[in-house]
Amino acid sequence: MEQILENKILIIENYRPSNCGFKEKLNELNFRSIICTTPEQALEHIREKQFDIIFYKQKEFNEENLQLISQIQNLFLEIPIILVSKLITPDHMRLAIRAGSYDFLHEPFELHEIPSLIARNVERKQITRINILKKQSKILMKAIKALIAAMEAKDEYTSGHSMRVVKYAMMLADKLNLSQEDRFFLQLSAALHDIGKIGMPDEILKKSATLKEMEFLYMKEHPVIGSKIVSEIDDLKEVAAVIKHHHERYDGAGYPDGLTGEVIPLFARILAIVDAYESLVSDRIYRKSIDIDDAVKILRHNAGTQFDPSLVELFIEELKKKNLKISEQKLELFEQKF
Repeated sequence: MEQILENKILIIENYRPSNCGFKEKLNELNFRSIICTTPEQALEHIREKQFDIIFYKQKEFNEENLQLISQIQNLFLEIPIILVSKLITPDHMRLAIRAGSYDFLHEPFELHEIPSLIARNVERKQITRINILKKQSKILMKAIKALIAAMEAKDEYTSGHSMRVVKYAMMLADKLNLSQEDRFFLQLSAALHDIGKIGMPDEILKKSATLKEMEFLYMKEHPVIGSKIVSEIDDLKEVAAVIKHHHERYDGAGYPDGLTGEVIPLFARILAIVDAYESLVSDRIYRKSIDIDDAVKILRHNAGTQFDPSLVELFIEELKKKNLKISEQKLELFEQKF
């Protein structure tokens, strides 16, 4: 049985000559394709499916052709459009290139021309897509840095906290051998975990005394607020879920949803540990920092109740590798709220 090639191909063909149609010719080469005959059908198909390439077969070159090419390129920049016609002049080419078509197939043509034509345009699509993603990534990172700067400007006492949490989270990422994609999402989650504090009143956020019950309940909303802020960015839905749950507890007594154990997202369980550790070893407006040894004892004491116990031990192992002075002594301590 001959192999069917998997490139997703759309053919826009508003006329069919007496000889074999373009779809049939692609079938001869074992390419799967979908055909449509109007601009409206073409746009509907493109919105519903992800095509690798579009062949636009036309009897004559006119303004309607250019308008459809422009529409497709404005909506789906990376999809290559190949014009197929007997009547493509240099002037037509210039106009089509301006509209967004970058390749041409002159009729009559030989079947052997098609595979290499498809291959080079699919490759161009991949390169274009990579460049778009790089540009989007740069814009996204600038937006994230702006959000962090806004958060730290609101609460200068914790300036640098998010980036230190990122550092500790990456230590656990190394220990867990996370993929590059997972490391990226964990890094973003760590950087933005407290972004919801932007919505907190200064009188609560900067209060040096113990929070009253209603104030503490209000403060507990910051993971939900942060999650809502970040979820407005489509590519960060996973990050939004981590932010929402980074104050859940392993025993189910956390917030906002009271999740337990491994039901809590892995990255949220990681953040719970590294966020608490960073808070303990740093000065806060309501208390002074404690030394590393005591911070580790508190993590161990709360392993299995507040924190994932296996992740706590992995984190402590990584701290030891950094040549930090940590004793093996265990001490019963009161339960901490962070």
